[in-house]
Amino acid sequence: MTFLPVPRPRFPAGLPAAALLACSFLVIAVVSPAAPAGAQIVVLQNDSVIDFGTAAIQVGFVAGERGAAWLTSPCQADLIAVRILWLDFVNSGTQTLGDTITVSADGPFPAPGAALAELVGPVLTEGFFNEFVVNPAIPIAQDETVVVDFKFLTDPPPLGPSLATDIDGCQQPKNSIFAIPPSAWLDLCPLGVSGDLAIRAVVVCNDSLIFADGFESGDTSAWSDTFPPPLGARLPYPVLRVDPELPPFWRFSAAASGR
Repeated sequence: MTFLPVPRPRFPAGLPAAALLACSFLVIAVVSPAAPAGAQIVVLQNDSVIDFGTAAIQVGFVAGERGAAWLTSPCQADLIAVRILWLDFVNSGTQTLGDTITVSADGPFPAPGAALAELVGPVLTEGFFNEFVVNPAIPIAQDETVVVDFKFLTDPPPLGPSLATDIDGCQQPKNSIFAIPPSAWLDLCPLGVSGDLAIRAVVVCNDSLIFADGFESGDTSAWSDTFPPPLGARLPYPVLRVDPELPPFWRFSAAASGR
């Protein structure tokens, strides 16, 4: 698709938002790290997509382009997984081979900084928040921003599947795209999208030993979750665990483990 520098929709306005029957999760576990008992699990996200809500499917990407979410941690933490919502307009449930998923350090927006970890050849299943476990985890500081991006291997079909956004407005500076042309990073918001990319990260806060939902110590109405759920546990989403001896594997930079 030819990039137009004028302020008009990059993504066709004629494609309606898609209703979600449910925001399920598909866990692609290369290796499953265990969170310390009682650790606080926090999902970093800019989007507001919820179960039985709506999301806009963004099929304006082309092969080689990348969609990125800029995510800030509220705590000193270990980044243990990334999640990507993958949808089409026909609920096909098909699988798509992507080029890469990359976790990068903060950089001069809209361009990410140095790559910390990269997953080559991720397979995404339509209709799910596809979750990819990062092992070893990436340590991040409180208030540190990381960038998670997905790179397309092929052009999305006219009806998807593709990346999706919420529909309540695009926040700046939290969404960017590597566009072809001009083969450069751009702010996604001026290109006509309806909201924030549904790309998330899961972190384990290192400075909290109590509740995952914000309740203070002494309130026993809700306990923090463990990650990942134990095998055989009752799960709110289907789980697919990939043999850890098989690809794809994460590739880590020295900075990811030594920061």
